[in-house]
Amino acid sequence: MPKAPPRRPAHRDARDASVALSGSIHKVRKRIRDIERLLKRESIPADIRVDKERELKALNVTLDDAAHDQKIKKIAKKYHMVRFFERKKAIRKLKQAVKQYDSAVETEVKKDIKKARKVVKHCQVDVAYVVLFPKDEKYISLYPNSEPQDISNPKVKKGIQQAEERSRSFKKYVESLIDQEKLPFSLDDAVAGKTIYVDEKRNFENQREIDAPEHAQDENEEDDFFE
Repeated sequence: MPKAPPRRPAHRDARDASVALSGSIHKVRKRIRDIERLLKRESIPADIRVDKERELKALNVTLDDAAHDQKIKKIAKKYHMVRFFERKKAIRKLKQAVKQYDSAVETEVKKDIKKARKVVKHCQVDVAYVVLFPKDEKYISLYPNSEPQDISNPKVKKGIQQAEERSRSFKKYVESLIDQEKLPFSLDDAVAGKTIYVDEKRNFENQREIDAPEHAQDENEEDDFFE
């Protein structure tokens, strides 16, 4: 019986994929340069010019997408482990919160039930935060180290403030998704440890849509989300 061919190491597959992607980007860039040179000629027919301009736009979109994918892979690799451990911690806290909520429901004490429900919601937001935080950004930890930082340094202080503001902003975004039942994955699947795929482009578009001001909203209408 013939032996099965040796299995290729996973790191080699990843490296080969990266090389193939780099090669594709090189071809796209070369094609863009060729078209740009062609468009500089005044003698080309109008219909050909229109076609080449359309192709050039499409190639630039392809190039931007490829560059964005490479950026995501690079940053995602850097923060993979911290996100992995924070996801496990957030899920563990959510499971504990659900148990406490179930116990509170059994007591039928409304005050305790309300308090436990808030804790569950907070933990749900944390789980979704870890899953949805954009992979093309430096990940801002939910549970940062308590090591003291030199806040007397203006750059350090500004960096901390910007990170805290970004974290708060993204938590509000995640909470709005949960409230509107627009979370792009199931929290039950996350708790069960299932693999979750999130479309980064769609995630960004959804965040931009939610963060955009609603000009048509009545000025006297209350926004319950920020109460």
